[in-house]
Amino acid sequence: MVANTNVYDEIANFMAGMNPAKVLAFKPSKANQSRLDSLLDKQKASGITPDEKNELEHFHIINRIIGLAKARAVHLLAT
Repeated sequence: MVANTNVYDEIANFMAGMNPAKVLAFKPSKANQSRLDSLLDKQKASGITPDEKNELEHFHIINRIIGLAKARAVHLLAT
């Protein structure tokens, strides 16, 4: 039986398998975290442009992949 995985799962599994400890230690740079915080604040306060909305969506996608990779890394380190 082949597991039904999506592209996010495939990328997360690949990342976690390379070096689980480094995946767990990963944090975005201060500049990227600042940009994300700025977009979120602006979205709440006054709304964001279509380009900013697209940028924010990319942050969310990357966050999902990193979260999945970290979950896989925890599992790999525990086994």
